Amino acid sequence: KPNNRSIMTSDSNMIKTSDLLVDILIEEGVQFVFGIPGEENLDFLDSLRKKQGDIKLILTRHEQAAAFMSATIGRLTGQPGVALTTLGPGATNLTTGAAFAFLGGFPCFFLTGQKPIKESKQANFQIINVVEMMKPLTKFTKSVASGNMLAATVRRAFASSVTEKPGPVHIELAEDVASELTSKRIFEKLTLRRPIAEQKAITRAVELLMAAQRPVVIVGAAANRQRAIAALRAFVAETGIYWTSTQMGKGVLDERAKGFLGCTALSDNDLVHGALNMSDLVIMIGHDESEKPPIIMLPGGTRKVLHISFTPAIVDNVYSPSAQVVGDVANAVWQIHEELRAKGKTWEHQPVFKRYKELADVVMERGKEDGSFPMNIVRVVSELRKALPEDAILSLDNGLYKVVIARLFKAYQPNTVLLDNALATMGAGVPNANACKILYPDRKVISVSGDGGFMMNEAELATCVQYDMNIVHVILNDSSFGMIKWKQGNAGFDYWGLDLKNPDFVALAESYGAHGHRVTSAEEFGPLLAKCLDSNGTHVIEVPFSYEWFSAELEETEKECYHIVEMVEKEFGTCLIDCKSHGHDDAAQTGAKATPPTASVKQTDIASAPAPAPVEKPSEAKHQKLVTSKKDYVVQKGSSLPFYLGGDPYKPNENLAVLNKYTGEEFCKVALADESHVDKAIEIAAGVGAKKMRELPAYVRQQILQNVVDEATRRRDEFGYYLAIEAGKPIKDARGEADRLIQTFKLAAEESTRIYGEYADLEIAPRATGYSSVTKRVPVGPVSLISPFNFPLNLAAHKVAPAIAAGCPFVLKPASKTPLGALLIGEILANDPNMPPEGFSILPCSREAGNLLTTDNRFKLMSFTGSPDVGYALKDKASKKPVVLELGGNAACIIDDLDVGLSQLVDEVVHGAFYQSGQSCISVQRLFVRDTIYEKFRDAFVSKVKTLKAGDPLDEDTFIGPVISEDDAKRVESWVQEAVEGGATLLCGGNRFDRVFVSPAVVENVPRTAKLYAEEVFGPAVCIEKYSDFKTAVAEVNNSRFGLQAGVYTNNFNYAHYAFDKIDAGGVCINSTPSVRIDSQAYGGVKDSGLGREGIKYAIEDYTEVKVMVMKNAGKI
Repeated sequence: KPNNRSIMTSDSNMIKTSDLLVDILIEEGVQFVFGIPGEENLDFLDSLRKKQGDIKLILTRHEQAAAFMSATIGRLTGQPGVALTTLGPGATNLTTGAAFAFLGGFPCFFLTGQKPIKESKQANFQIINVVEMMKPLTKFTKSVASGNMLAATVRRAFASSVTEKPGPVHIELAEDVASELTSKRIFEKLTLRRPIAEQKAITRAVELLMAAQRPVVIVGAAANRQRAIAALRAFVAETGIYWTSTQMGKGVLDERAKGFLGCTALSDNDLVHGALNMSDLVIMIGHDESEKPPIIMLPGGTRKVLHISFTPAIVDNVYSPSAQVVGDVANAVWQIHEELRAKGKTWEHQPVFKRYKELADVVMERGKEDGSFPMNIVRVVSELRKALPEDAILSLDNGLYKVVIARLFKAYQPNTVLLDNALATMGAGVPNANACKILYPDRKVISVSGDGGFMMNEAELATCVQYDMNIVHVILNDSSFGMIKWKQGNAGFDYWGLDLKNPDFVALAESYGAHGHRVTSAEEFGPLLAKCLDSNGTHVIEVPFSYEWFSAELEETEKECYHIVEMVEKEFGTCLIDCKSHGHDDAAQTGAKATPPTASVKQTDIASAPAPAPVEKPSEAKHQKLVTSKKDYVVQKGSSLPFYLGGDPYKPNENLAVLNKYTGEEFCKVALADESHVDKAIEIAAGVGAKKMRELPAYVRQQILQNVVDEATRRRDEFGYYLAIEAGKPIKDARGEADRLIQTFKLAAEESTRIYGEYADLEIAPRATGYSSVTKRVPVGPVSLISPFNFPLNLAAHKVAPAIAAGCPFVLKPASKTPLGALLIGEILANDPNMPPEGFSILPCSREAGNLLTTDNRFKLMSFTGSPDVGYALKDKASKKPVVLELGGNAACIIDDLDVGLSQLVDEVVHGAFYQSGQSCISVQRLFVRDTIYEKFRDAFVSKVKTLKAGDPLDEDTFIGPVISEDDAKRVESWVQEAVEGGATLLCGGNRFDRVFVSPAVVENVPRTAKLYAEEVFGPAVCIEKYSDFKTAVAEVNNSRFGLQAGVYTNNFNYAHYAFDKIDAGGVCINSTPSVRIDSQAYGGVKDSGLGREGIKYAIEDYTEVKVMVMKNAGKI
């Protein structure tokens, strides 16, 4: 049958209307059209076919899913997604998605078909007034009456969709209009600039902030704009202000940050509201009144509220700001930040909020390891967070679990937790996740839906399978509409009318061609989820679960909130609550303090939170004196450092802040390389760099290495100072590491002239008569080097020095937390006329930018020091190149006798366990002591540990410095608590204080399954127990996935050799702790502790390869 709509024309200025529409969509940046076409869309469908290389059609199984997916594209990109339906029932099916986008503020473009409007074909069959239907649900809706009106109408619709507040727009295109010819004219796309706030409003906002002692920021949905995110992150980082978020503001700021107080998943009476009620100013940034209110404001309180958003505040009974700043949020935050910076105003020290957060965090941890089944919803959330990488996207449907996830699941990046707190519709979780996967095919994507919500759009599993999505959909199955049932019970009604008889979800998934799974125990869920995320195909996981534990816990939350506030008020000796500001008018009117309910408050858990420990450290003034006394050093507070690309210093930005790990303040800035810089560095190394380094005579390589020795010796104290600042390493240990850097380069200088070959007589058989050979070692070529944070100088030296000695050009990525040590080496090399600049690059960069260091086959070897999980993941990506991995450990030490003397032994083991706050892969973590000497050694050991002084790393008397980050301090503390809860005895320490300090912990008889025993703690904590049989002790040393080094104190010759023979580790240290590394020794591990060996001589062997010259009748005349 001929296509009577394939209109041909010789007029080059004319075009079919549907073709023009597709061209406009492509120019607007549209990549996908979601939907179900009908016969009224056939012209548009054919126009899409002709441009399918530029714009893709994604068929859904229901128009509602298409609407959700287009809105999600708009939510993620800021540009409208597109949904396509036919007229009548197809159009009506868009309405829930339209309401979702309208209230949520998600830009999207709906295109519906219509019967011919210039002449009727079928009377009123399927015809309703779609434009009128869409008016209350969209920002703009119009029926295009002629092709000549299309371009202007579509441009207007797209502009309206992205203008604040963003939302859905709708165009109706009748089939006769779609097929007619029209002008090719496409109106120019205009750049939209949001208006900025007036200066008076900015000035008033700054006045409120300057007067505030305890301000708190609440980040709302409208703050989730690209420029606003950047401005907000800079604002909270520099001012130190504490903050929280609404459900739809999650991820705008990194919720691992020290200032995060929690998510206002509920409107009141949650733990986060205790902190908000202690504030004297709440700054609502990007609050959208479509969300459930994050706080309830009652009249008469003294707490002020500052509204900052694109649109004016809508004042009602629960939200009445004291002042408002209306305009572009990014610009408003930036202006306020600049004025505060000029006035030197920060809130870096907020002990009230810090203490409240410590206590509240303890409560929030409860239930995360609950092993009950059906699963505790809190355990489900905990396993989700563990399994998902930072950039994974979690798409939620709607139910009570959404509140749990909002409260407990920490978002690290913007738009990684997609939930709806505006329309809060069910049925959106699966299609929204599908849209994410289509937009970001390389990222992990998961949806979480209740059984009821999942069934509303379960047909979209077919969409997943059709488009080959690698995606995971989790069904939380309680066989009911759980949230409504929960509210039904809370309201005193009998449970009735809300139970569901569900299908077999595994069989249902498999019927669509997906992989179905059913969880049968709490312990099974985490590993199954991880496996599905790493597998191809569409996976559906059914998780039987219960709200019972969480429901009971939530009933206690208000009481616990009051209790924590009382504890904080008691500690700080002041009343912090303005009762009227949070709704306790009776107490305010009588002058009495609001009294919390007394029933069943879980005070034992709260009391277990560490009290502020008295840390022996200098005053702030003394610390500043120690810092400012180094005026002759090259790097000062506020300095800006380049990276080194092809031997030259480059400073394209100042994107990496190096923090003083003791104070948490910014010390200096470092340029951060991107992927293009890394690629350029590899190009240089693989080209000119490889040639020049290979041709360097051995004596020149020796001179280059000796120059580093000379310069580092001259600047030894300076290097130690930087190390104490960026790594928090006590100054004595920091200078010791500088000494080791010097020793390592000295060893490399010596070894550079001792890279020998050999002569061999090859006459091994008659056929080999007259043959001999000569071998030599030649550089492998460009090498990729990745060094960790804990020894920024010496572990970089152990990679750089042998590379230079071997003649290999290198690209080094230092740890982002501690880049200064490597950059100091780069500075010395860059100023050495003997060093070919093309022979090295030192590039601080993100993991994403550094992927080429692993995957690029121009490198001939990769050397990595870090965690096992990262190391083996990199090995899997390293393709053909050899890999040297120096990974983690949980080093054990056997003490079989006291022959070296009790005092000396205790001193050595204490140092081996707690130097650098245990942040060494060979620090003593597991101690096994002969039963006949156990009590004597244990008591002396614990007594010594209790005397260790914590404090400022720049103080000469400090032994315990900070751990590298607050998150790590929390982790160490939680591991100690887990061990104690599992039956271990805490002999001393284990509590976190002053943000990044952990008091040295000694824990007795730790269960084998506890993380403190089984994993690498990388912090100041030791497990100790007795043994009676030496063979049993050796076997227990081997009861670990790690095998780096072990220590054995014994005067028994046979025991020593037995340990050396039987202990499964790369090194066994006799009459020494495992924490000793001599820089010339062979150093490396087995099992999960690594591959290959470091140590200069052994590393040079890795960085070179044997080349042989075979000769016949050489020297014979």
